[in-house]
Amino acid sequence: MKKLLSLFLALILIAPLFPEGALAYTSGDPYRADLSQLMNNPERRRYVEMMTDYYIRSNDAVRKTLEDGLCALFLFEGCSDNLDDKTLSDLTYYRVSAVCVAVRLDAAGEPYLAYFNQNCSTIPDRPLEYGAWELEGVGQVGPATVRDGTYELYSVKHMGAYEALHLRDSEEDDKISAVYMTPGGFTAADADSINIHTRTGNHTAGRGMWSAGCMLVGDGDFGQFTELMDSTYYTLYDEFAVGRKVGTVTINRQNMARKLYSLYKSRAAVNKILEDTDKDRPETYLTGCTLEAVEPESRGVKTTEQTRLMSLPCSNETDARSVCVQTVPRGTALEAASAVRNTRGGVWYEVCYGVETCYVYSGNVTKSSWMTRFFDIFHR
Repeated sequence: MKKLLSLFLALILIAPLFPEGALAYTSGDPYRADLSQLMNNPERRRYVEMMTDYYIRSNDAVRKTLEDGLCALFLFEGCSDNLDDKTLSDLTYYRVSAVCVAVRLDAAGEPYLAYFNQNCSTIPDRPLEYGAWELEGVGQVGPATVRDGTYELYSVKHMGAYEALHLRDSEEDDKISAVYMTPGGFTAADADSINIHTRTGNHTAGRGMWSAGCMLVGDGDFGQFTELMDSTYYTLYDEFAVGRKVGTVTINRQNMARKLYSLYKSRAAVNKILEDTDKDRPETYLTGCTLEAVEPESRGVKTTEQTRLMSLPCSNETDARSVCVQTVPRGTALEAASAVRNTRGGVWYEVCYGVETCYVYSGNVTKSSWMTRFFDIFHR
């Protein structure tokens, strides 16, 4: 009995030494997408990988739709490799800058990539043109730009012609939040008939409108959209019928914010469009963490191994959008200003290294005694 008790106490003592995310993957852990064989641009690829992981882990609607056996679809505007093409990066004429990712759970309950396409768009063709619709109390407005966020997906016949996916708030509510540009600025109002469908081979705005607010998948090859339907609708149902739930879609345009300001010529309108994903930006992550005080005599810590200092109190493996600020060697003395318990329950210390505020995982440091700290200071 004494030996078991000693072993238990030993495990408690060494537990903080294991870094967050070091345990083997189990169902419910973060989804670590690897798009290295599908996307060339490392910065934009990293954004899609991290944010897909973030939504699967933190978005209740996304988690539930996956657990129900449905599909979680993501559209990341401003992430496609097409943006490295000088012609296709001109959003005045072309709309092929979004990446579409579909994720499902396998029989073991683990997420896997069911579909990928980066010839997509979430931006209407000519948002500044007026007269496309007449809104009550507003007058003539341009095409609807769906606001960022997560919506439900249902089967539909687009324009009564071919299979597509319909965005809506819920089964009972077929409306969806949107922003309309007007001669006097913009107005936020509900939109309907917003679908995800394929496009014709015509990508240019100057040759006729091909999107008045719908999401477009594919570059004119209908087979690309058929693959999406196969990975979503037909994985669930044998025969097509209108009105069946397929899953959710999450629209994220944060990576395109600067270009949208230029395209829409209204910063306030774009901010309204991006409002629902603004909370996912790094500077707002700390609002979900808990600040814990550190006594003055306990603020001195020293790294027990080579350690990364991160921009947020989390690592890339556990939360989205934290980057390494500096890697420091074993034995580096640091001063902890506070302790932060992050969204996964891990404790990190806020430290100042050089001129930057950053975070070090508590499992990678040990607290220094006052004598050790005095020795370190004396020998600096």
